[in-house]
Amino acid sequence: MIFTPGDVLNFTGETLYKYEQTIGHIVLADQFCPCKVILTILENQKIKLFITESGICGGRSFNAYGQITPSGSVTFEYEIPIMTLPDGTWIYITDIIKGHLGATLSGPGINKGTLEFFGKFDGSTLVATSQFNAKCEVEWAANNIFTTPVKGPIKCSWTYDLALVN
Repeated sequence: MIFTPGDVLNFTGETLYKYEQTIGHIVLADQFCPCKVILTILENQKIKLFITESGICGGRSFNAYGQITPSGSVTFEYEIPIMTLPDGTWIYITDIIKGHLGATLSGPGINKGTLEFFGKFDGSTLVATSQFNAKCEVEWAANNIFTTPVKGPIKCSWTYDLALVN
């Protein structure tokens, strides 16, 4: 696939959030949010994604940046920071996740306070996933996703499953 800087691709689909307790392979949460993504091709096959989620996720929007190869391999990560408070404090996506889960995060999908996604665009669909681990050993009242505490590590995966809109 040949991409030209300035090309814009519009996608619709869903963000899938799955949390599985590794001990016993118990699925703690498996939910999705409808989403729309505007992907803009930048110089040198770099990309910017503007992601908007709705449904149970509320009405949140954020940016991600990455790269796409001519063969369709896609990598991206959420903007660092995802927001800046009025006092200048940076908020990372990992801060938001920790706030929801009350957990420590680790693993291959975590890098510098953001999540890394790896996937493929075949010309009509784009699927990309970030996988990471969480450890939630105490009761956390703010966890609105699954009951805490959880015995042992949690395998987390966030996946964008998108279809190109003509």
